[in-house]
Amino acid sequence: MKSAPAIAFDYTPSRLILAGVLACGALAALAVVLSGLGGFLKIPLVLLALGYAGHAAWRFADCPVVRMAHGEAGWILVDRSGNEEAVELAHHIRRGVLLVLAFAAGTRRPRRFVLAPDNLDAETRRRLLLVLAAS
Repeated sequence: MKSAPAIAFDYTPSRLILAGVLACGALAALAVVLSGLGGFLKIPLVLLALGYAGHAAWRFADCPVVRMAHGEAGWILVDRSGNEEAVELAHHIRRGVLLVLAFAAGTRRPRRFVLAPDNLDAETRRRLLLVLAAS
């Protein structure tokens, strides 16, 4: 029986998804501005919508993981400091052009990474799908 092929790739959060999060926040703020609410409610709600979108975008963009690898030993995540963490692939989901990898490490919550066309080239994506199909 053949083992799954090895693969390693750099990970950066998708700029398209980040732009979508910020656009949703701006649309939420615009909806509040165009609503019939009084000014005393509009200002805090606009600030809340923009603040929440900014916080979500910051958390999404500030990902400590910079590299993912799969080989004989399983999956490994590498952070900015170069520390390696062995993880187990809990599941993966493919929806259109998006691919979500969920990794479990010990007792911590699963860590999910969204791979879009702008943060993973087509050849690496094809090879990754072969690895996922084999495991």
